[in-house]
Amino acid sequence: MSPNFVTDDYNISIMKRILFFLFILLATHSYSQNWGIGVRLGDPTGFTFKKYFGGNALEISVGRTEIFEGNSWYDSRFNTWYKNKKFGYYNYALDAYNVTPLGLQIHYLFQKPIKKIGDYDITNLDWYIGFGGQMRFLQYSYEYEYQTANNSLWYTETDHVTEVDLGVDGAIGLEYKFPKAPFAVFADFTLAMELYPSPFIPWGQFGIGARYDF
Repeated sequence: MSPNFVTDDYNISIMKRILFFLFILLATHSYSQNWGIGVRLGDPTGFTFKKYFGGNALEISVGRTEIFEGNSWYDSRFNTWYKNKKFGYYNYALDAYNVTPLGLQIHYLFQKPIKKIGDYDITNLDWYIGFGGQMRFLQYSYEYEYQTANNSLWYTETDHVTEVDLGVDGAIGLEYKFPKAPFAVFADFTLAMELYPSPFIPWGQFGIGARYDF
């Protein structure tokens, strides 16, 4: 049983174009000031880039996504994929899976300083809110067994599946910049909504990280 190469090549082409656009964006501003580059832990876990424009900022994060999803999540993905294929086998069971999930977030942020918390004066701490979009690029390898009608034998099959999920989101977070060192730490929460291929499915994401500012 062969994968859908037409769909896979199309999805890979989309991902390559987006990564090429990001490369051009970063290269164009590589010698400008007010950049932050660092690491992010959460969803996605990987690298984070931030360009500051006065009180606003453009943030790009890329890395491994769905890091907190368990086996039941991937079992559900397999069942959905299997039913959509409409093989019509008498019985089936998932034996094993392997997945490479990559995520991309792009956010435009509005940052404001926090000057007081209660009676205490605060410096170098910002809160921010923003909006943007997401792409999740997933490559699955499913190994499963199936039976045909009136046949007690089990057959083993492996299929490779490529999926691209697109969505929009809103983000809110905190960022602290160290006064005597070019470093910043941050924490954020994102509420996303998938638009393709399963419209209006929401999911929450959380991340913490650190950046080097230059």
